[in-house]
Amino acid sequence: MKQEHDGNQPPEKKLWRTRTLLASGMTRAGIDKAVAEGTMFRVCHGVYSDREPTDGERLGAFVAARPELVYTGETAAFLYGLTDLSWPATARVPRKNSHDGGRRLSLTTGRVRRSRTIRGVPATSPLETAVDLSLPDATLRSFLQEQYLGARGNDALAEDLAALPPQRRARAAELLDGLITGTASNLELRAVTAIIGALDGIDVEVIVNGMVQGYRFDIVIPEAGVLIEIDSYAYHGEGGEFTTEDSHLKERWKKNAASRFGWTLLSYTDRCIDFTLTYTLAEIVDTVRYNLAYPRPR
Repeated sequence: MKQEHDGNQPPEKKLWRTRTLLASGMTRAGIDKAVAEGTMFRVCHGVYSDREPTDGERLGAFVAARPELVYTGETAAFLYGLTDLSWPATARVPRKNSHDGGRRLSLTTGRVRRSRTIRGVPATSPLETAVDLSLPDATLRSFLQEQYLGARGNDALAEDLAALPPQRRARAAELLDGLITGTASNLELRAVTAIIGALDGIDVEVIVNGMVQGYRFDIVIPEAGVLIEIDSYAYHGEGGEFTTEDSHLKERWKKNAASRFGWTLLSYTDRCIDFTLTYTLAEIVDTVRYNLAYPRPR
């Protein structure tokens, strides 16, 4: 049985659509009156709440009303924690959809090939977001380095770069030039930064989390045939807190594969990076130079 209302009071629920309010017995005039009196709040077009919504709730309500929407530009930057939110929010919808978003939502039409779910709502990829922003390059580069950390960081970055429209890839290349991505930990990031600096002037490529013979190595220097592993005791030491029998066994096969296929494998611990970095870097540079001069056959 339909609940009776005097046209002014919403049904007992915290979030309503216009059709729900009308079906409950409220009138459009009653809805407008409730909003004017502050007993009900307009979250977005066609959606109302019993309290003043937060910015995040408004963004979530827009997506609930239009699931095809993806946040872009400064709104995506807000979701990633780069900037404050300014209204109207910016988003993109497929070309066949209406681009009328009302006063709180500025819509463009087009395809979003890669997106991420941030704070429960979809946003353009970190790379596309950075390309769209006018923030200082140092800020954007730091953001991209943070977003593409981890063992699959370089894979995700490659996919996001490939998804960019061709006319935007030049700007992406500027932001990514010399950027260290893909490192799985702060320890590796410090190590890679130092190693790249030490190899400056030597014509080699430094690949982070590269694949060799089916195994992923922290650093791969293909021209010199050098692999580098940065191993903390907790994750790689025998008896380490996060070391298992299976992971310990895999490490042996991995190192054997490197040796069998003619690579020089150098392994360093967190203490090597923290306390003997100068010696560690000198050893790496000497090994790279030697292997370039005297290539090692399989």
